[in-house]
Amino acid sequence: MENLAELELCRRLYKLHFQLLLLFQAYCKLISRVDTMKREAEVTNMSEELTILESCLIEAETGNDNQEDVCMSDNAQTNTETAIQSLIETLRARDFSSALTQVKIFRSLWPNDIFGNEKDNAVQTLLHIYFRHQTLGQTGCLAVVGPSRDLSQASTRLMELNLQIREALSQAQACQLHATTFSTGL
Repeated sequence: MENLAELELCRRLYKLHFQLLLLFQAYCKLISRVDTMKREAEVTNMSEELTILESCLIEAETGNDNQEDVCMSDNAQTNTETAIQSLIETLRARDFSSALTQVKIFRSLWPNDIFGNEKDNAVQTLLHIYFRHQTLGQTGCLAVVGPSRDLSQASTRLMELNLQIREALSQAQACQLHATTFSTGL
């Protein structure tokens, strides 16, 4: 009986060994793909575009007497997706006062949704919506807006993180090379 238990334990350890080997190979493949993407990485900086949009919106907000009639279709008020599309079209048409008014209308229709609530800054809400729409389905996009655009601390931290990631990738690749050598017996 004890021999059967030992045999079953050996079988399970043997299965576990190969499952771990497969897991490690999959991990190495993932690291390899991350390394490939790292080499081909492209970062799109939308800071300037959003800063210009922010200044236009702030200018429109200060010049706006909040009494403007906005001409928008009832279709724009059916759901949040059409409302967002209406806002994007209004921003592209450079009708910033209307966009600000639309955000306020949409907040009353959908409180605490993507349009925020009454306490939120309408300019910041529009910037978030615009950035989200422009970067939908993309990776590697960033934007820094606001009064303090000192990127030195953020840049330093990002460089530290980049070095840590590179070191981890190097270690993983070294382990992959060691595992490949071990499994092939070379």
